[in-house]
Amino acid sequence: MTSSRPDPLSVPPPEPAEGDADPSSQTPSSRGAGDRVASTWSIADRRGGPVLSLPRIDHRFGSGPTVAIVANIHGDEVVGIGAVQAIDRWLTAHGGMGRVVLFPSVNPQGLARQVRHVPADELDLNRVFPGNPRASLASRTAAALWSQLQALDPALVVDLHADALDAIPYAIVDRPVRLDPSARRALGTRIEACADATGLTVLREYRDDVYQHFGLDRSLAGCVVNQLGVPAITLEVGPRRAMRPDDVTVSMHAALGAMHAVGAVQAPPVVHHTRIEGPWRRAAPSRPRRGGLLVTRCSPGDRVDAGQVIAEVRDLSGERLDVLRAEAPGAVVSWIESPWVSAGALVGTLAVADEGPL
Repeated sequence: MTSSRPDPLSVPPPEPAEGDADPSSQTPSSRGAGDRVASTWSIADRRGGPVLSLPRIDHRFGSGPTVAIVANIHGDEVVGIGAVQAIDRWLTAHGGMGRVVLFPSVNPQGLARQVRHVPADELDLNRVFPGNPRASLASRTAAALWSQLQALDPALVVDLHADALDAIPYAIVDRPVRLDPSARRALGTRIEACADATGLTVLREYRDDVYQHFGLDRSLAGCVVNQLGVPAITLEVGPRRAMRPDDVTVSMHAALGAMHAVGAVQAPPVVHHTRIEGPWRRAAPSRPRRGGLLVTRCSPGDRVDAGQVIAEVRDLSGERLDVLRAEAPGAVVSWIESPWVSAGALVGTLAVADEGPL
């Protein structure tokens, strides 16, 4: 059967440009009132020489706000790469009012090996911002990216990720835990307006104490929010290790909606059919006390009540070893991709009610 589903990458690519795409030889191509410049940025080794060269695409349309979009911080999360390519083509075709800078992959070694971390040091790149130019490769990568973001002075940063095969797409809002109460409320309102414009279910991050315990203020979005005082959102769309066209389309439209919210493009939000109105906070189900086969009783998008059994852990004979419950009213967002879980494992993500300011 021939599919009528539009291909998000089918917009014709920009006209061929001359020259090499590196810092000394950038390749502009004009389309309408905008310019597209493809270039590379380098991560120095500890002796000062380049060790990696990574792509960057810069669209300039006018004096409007600047947006930075980053993909593939986790090497096995590839939907964002496809989304960046789709956004690149969308901008070439439709233009904008400001500046949009695209970073298609900031962890190419992890991408090549299809692992979450940076293989050279096995560190999670999304927990080391703002980085250190004289430390590990992950930290040097973070520092090099951070330096560019500071120079761009963005109105919004969008970080593209993927979650699991059994999940609804969602946007994460970081907590401005390092700001004073007044500044926190003001920035929180701006961040949530951008997240709401994605058309996805919106989750505020874990409670403040859990948020800081997991070092989420040192994620890219968390660091942008807490150190630059700028709105940043994280999009979790599709599974790891796959780039399905539908997921690419959802991620692209969600990012464009957030960009529209700050006035960078004209792309009214597309509300996803799985969206669950909040406000919600990210939370976890009760953790299994024994390992075994995870058998879910609810699907992503389902509403749940406090105390409701949402999954079981069984042995290979089918005997129930444990039950997992929702600790508060809310909804199921995602389940872990592994059907076999260990005792104490995090097996999924829930949305629970979170009233009041961010």
